Amino acid sequence: MRAIAFLAGVLVATPSIAAEQLVFYTAVFQDATSVQLSVLNNSVSQHGDYDFDVAIGLVETDASGTIKYEDTGRHRARVRCNYPAYVSVGTRKYPIGMPLSRSAHDDWKENLWITFCAAPSS
Repeated sequence: MRAIAFLAGVLVATPSIAAEQLVFYTAVFQDATSVQLSVLNNSVSQHGDYDFDVAIGLVETDASGTIKYEDTGRHRARVRCNYPAYVSVGTRKYPIGMPLSRSAHDDWKENLWITFCAAPSS
């Protein structure tokens, strides 16, 4: 829950943009409230330690799908694919354990890393 509170303070989106963007993480709570994180835009990073610069959006909906909260700003993250792999937000670097051994990823940072760095499989 603390991670979601952090995300609510750090990440952003608008519903019209979020609907068109790639959702990479969804958290669903006991009251059926959900929070979706999406990629608003991305580019190859100009910083040598990173591979991608990403703008992340956040939308909270209630059980009926009605938007309860939408963050109106844009928050930046950076992704490094190769070892040592990490996702960076602001001044914090979140290491990504390699290889990712769990089949279900419940961490938004891992999901963001997978979105940009994991090879597609068929």
